[in-house]
Amino acid sequence: MTSFFHTYDLRGTYPDEIGEEEACRVGKAFGTWTDADTVLVGRDGRKHGEEISEAFIDGIRSTGVNVLDAGMVPSPVVYQGMIARDVDAAAVVTASHNPPEYTGFKFCKGEALAVSREGGMEEMEEIYESRDFEEGGEGGLEEVDLEEGYIEAVDSKIELERSLDVVVNFGNGVTATIGKKMLESIGCKVKPVNDTIDGSFPNHLPAPGEEEAQRQLEEAMEDEDLGIIFDGDGDRAGFILPDYGYIPEDEVLAVFSDECLSREKGKIVYDLRASKLVKEKIEEHGGEPVESRVGHTFISEEIHEDSGIVFAGELSGHYYFPSHNFPFDDGLFAAALMCQIVSERDLKEELESFPDYPVSPELRIDCPEDAKEEVVEKFAEHYSGYPTSTKDGVKVNFSEGWALVRPSSTEPKMSVRVEADNRDTLDRLLDDVESNVRKFIREAG
Repeated sequence: MTSFFHTYDLRGTYPDEIGEEEACRVGKAFGTWTDADTVLVGRDGRKHGEEISEAFIDGIRSTGVNVLDAGMVPSPVVYQGMIARDVDAAAVVTASHNPPEYTGFKFCKGEALAVSREGGMEEMEEIYESRDFEEGGEGGLEEVDLEEGYIEAVDSKIELERSLDVVVNFGNGVTATIGKKMLESIGCKVKPVNDTIDGSFPNHLPAPGEEEAQRQLEEAMEDEDLGIIFDGDGDRAGFILPDYGYIPEDEVLAVFSDECLSREKGKIVYDLRASKLVKEKIEEHGGEPVESRVGHTFISEEIHEDSGIVFAGELSGHYYFPSHNFPFDDGLFAAALMCQIVSERDLKEELESFPDYPVSPELRIDCPEDAKEEVVEKFAEHYSGYPTSTKDGVKVNFSEGWALVRPSSTEPKMSVRVEADNRDTLDRLLDDVESNVRKFIREAG
């Protein structure tokens, strides 16, 4: 197995794992794999992004497939562009929030359906390794500008009740190409932070959950209405509210669920790590809660298979808005919609009314790869007297909380997370669950 092919995407260090030669070969594998005559390609702002993108495009064209080159743009701009232009496949050269030495690729089928390992990545890897590439002559190449079309698409869905002052930490990532202009188009006055695109990420890694990213944003905020943090390629966003602080992703999921259900009743998909607050709020507002496996490709597949889904989200900050015709993970649109919500109501008061369910940090316990399956089976058997879900590892639902045990897809570790109605119950459940997981690991070893 090639080391940089992962469950959701390709990602590796430049140039020792993925250099121009490997990028060209990935392009040949993608061009051979896809049934599309034309593919749309964009890239993030990493220092080696242009070289990797050019080599990747050369590889695609060598298989006879045409390329529309969008240049340096956020990932969701590519996703929206492929739908608007009715393109059947797309790729983004990006390593998202990873350190500067990384590069990578994300792939989409028609309608911005993310390609999972089962949905095509495994086949691409087999083609990459076998070098059994199509040789269809040289496909065409055309440069395209997606910026105005994306801004118009957002503007058509968002209407602020009042103008807002917002501070945005772009994290030196690619959202700085379009983010300020987009937010201004919907009626915001924008104070930018770290808005020079710099693939070395001199200030902090571009990720909403980074404490340094949050700190720098809070320091820049004065009397503005909202703070926004984007990740490196723009498919995730985080938010800071004055006199409240960083809004936990569980609460963001609840807020967006309410907003989307107010437009259209339907299903809300969320990853199974989310607080039970999310399920309670979905049901309160007339929606149907649906738990999903962790990972953006799995949620993307569910959205494209079920037209009844109106919103989906993950604790990692990926948010999807089928009800607004943005059926892909889009941090930029999430930011615009959050601005609309803040303009309409007292969000701080709303958040403070939410019940507070204490949750443990995500424990990462060492576990040999060949022991993971046995540990999961023993854990499920031990707690078989309780309602359980086995969509992704094992989630056990107790009367006063829940516990989730999942094998890591990237490391030899088991992930453990527990939530409860109060702190004493959390401590008791966590102690019981953690001790059993460690015991099952020892037994399996």
